[in-house]
Amino acid sequence: MYLDERGYTVLKTIVDNPSITGKEVEASLQLTRKQLSYTIEKINDYLQGNGMPKIERLRTGKFIIPVTVLEQYQTEDIGGADTTYIYSDKERGFLIYLMLLCIREELSIYHFTSELQVSKNTFLADLKKLENRLESYHLEVSYNRQEGYHLVGSEYSKREMMITAVRNILKLPNGKETIMDICRISPELMVQVEEQIIIIENRLKIRFTDERLKELPLLLCLIIIRTKKGRILREVPEAFQHIAGTKEYSVMLEFAKEYDITWQTEKLFLAAQIQISNFHGLQSNDSAQEEELMNAAEEVITNFENLICVTINEREMLLEALFQHIKPAFYRMKYHYHIEQSIVDMVLPQYNSLHAVVRKSVSPIEKLVGAEFPDEELVYITALFGAWLRREGIMEFVETRKRALVVCANGISVSNFLYFTLKELFPEIDFITCLSMREFAEYDEKDFDIVFTMVRLETSKIQFLVKPFIDDISKRKFREKVMGELTGVIPHDIDVARLVDIVKKYADILDEEGLKREIASVLSPEIKEEPSRRIDTKLSIELKDVLVKETIQILDEVLPWEEAVQRTADPLIRRGDITQQYVEKAISNIKNDKPFIMIADGVIIAHAGVDDGAKRVCLSLLTLPERINVADYMEADVIIMIGTPDPTKHLEVLEQLNDILEGKKSLQVLKKAKEPEEILQLIQREKEK
Repeated sequence: MYLDERGYTVLKTIVDNPSITGKEVEASLQLTRKQLSYTIEKINDYLQGNGMPKIERLRTGKFIIPVTVLEQYQTEDIGGADTTYIYSDKERGFLIYLMLLCIREELSIYHFTSELQVSKNTFLADLKKLENRLESYHLEVSYNRQEGYHLVGSEYSKREMMITAVRNILKLPNGKETIMDICRISPELMVQVEEQIIIIENRLKIRFTDERLKELPLLLCLIIIRTKKGRILREVPEAFQHIAGTKEYSVMLEFAKEYDITWQTEKLFLAAQIQISNFHGLQSNDSAQEEELMNAAEEVITNFENLICVTINEREMLLEALFQHIKPAFYRMKYHYHIEQSIVDMVLPQYNSLHAVVRKSVSPIEKLVGAEFPDEELVYITALFGAWLRREGIMEFVETRKRALVVCANGISVSNFLYFTLKELFPEIDFITCLSMREFAEYDEKDFDIVFTMVRLETSKIQFLVKPFIDDISKRKFREKVMGELTGVIPHDIDVARLVDIVKKYADILDEEGLKREIASVLSPEIKEEPSRRIDTKLSIELKDVLVKETIQILDEVLPWEEAVQRTADPLIRRGDITQQYVEKAISNIKNDKPFIMIADGVIIAHAGVDDGAKRVCLSLLTLPERINVADYMEADVIIMIGTPDPTKHLEVLEQLNDILEGKKSLQVLKKAKEPEEILQLIQREKEK
């Protein structure tokens, strides 16, 4: 018996989160109800074929998972001698590509059908789909009797597609072994290369992320195989020429020498593979390029603080985390490498407004690289900033609590996001740090009680499997599961429909659906949190909600800047939105710290901190007939005062405000307005666009 790709994914999803419902499975895996039902049937056929009981699905949508199934599949990957994983057509396409790339003999249809265990027609259909994918790489598959099937195109393009193929196959069951088999990589070569990577890490004083550590040995082995076959990179992009002289280049010279790689282009390509890698641990910035990147990263944080009107604490720690992502991202952009496994759809739904602010903040990096950040790269920085804001918005507990580690195989930004998401979800737990799997193996078990991990680990301590990004429903379910196991009180979901059926035996029901709703609301009331500084990622406050007629002033006289700031704030003070102390702190900031708070030509935005006296998200605006000098370092004819008691709730307001101020026409309309109504109409028009 076997499971196909969908069956494998559904089974792992269910056993790793037994409290999940059918609707949640459908949503997370983008399946229809019919597709899920069919897949559950296939899974049960597979389980029974392997001598195990079936998974039952209740009318409530929940699953009853036999203990033997949990024990078998929650602790190890599905796979092994008794299981055959059936590849999808896309996955077979990648395997076909790797065969074309690595196998030396003339390849016929027989080679492919035999290796992949598919029919001739299936192979030809897969080949057609592969050829469509190869068009974006400017590659094609050709066939003649002398050479058989072979690739046509530049070697550099072949390497680009090679990286994509390896990453996609590596994430499958037994992915590493499959690639080694298809590409004829000997175990001896793999061991040698893995040992070389340890040497590279030590010389560069870095630790590759677990994810990169899996794919890098395979990529280096394939480069060695290509060069030994005489498939040499004749040309590389011009940006690669700047690699020579870097410390990564110096280290990879030794690697190249070990495998008789003499071409300069190949040495540059090898060094680039190190530069684009994500890693843990900050290196000393001993190159001009890294110093420029560090300075740019500092500017990004400053821009971000100014745009969201919040001062970030522990700036040095954030700078270190940001630099660790920006450095490989810089080289990926520079060398035109792209991230295949995008997390855009995971992050943007809850951080869309924050993402817009981050995009405005990263211009120093874009200036250095000479290109705009693609969303696939930028979203990791958004996740990092989102995690940091969550971190600073959480009240710390002083009592003794369970100590937990987070183990994540992904890059540093995803790791941080997961770490701070869990820290907010479980305020009762003391989260110590986030580790890679290798770092966890070296960590003393006496120093922690719980592990939150993406993969099952060898440890005697309690561990919980978790995904990097969890929606609100899954968060609640996951919290119930964890707290139930830790406290010994397992939440019990009552079947409302079953309860109503019992009531019907002894009473007449006039409105069955209404009764179900009432019972459900009593049994599962919505939890109303006390006001706190926790982050609300549903940013529902809009500009039109806070900038109203009474908070807009249009003056026909100029004022000294301090008086103008005070006048701007007066409507907010009268409404009780902010205190006088808040205004004084904002003025003091401008005097003493001289922050760059000009967000558009002649427009400044004054503010204090979230703890300085703002009662709610609020905003006021004052226009002057001409520009005034502000603290001898700015000039302004529009002054805005913003207040917020929370680090993120005002972000959508700022995003909408920036949209207006970025347009020359809309900015002029705002400045020339004679009545507050004209500015309110401008806001409404911009919202309707």
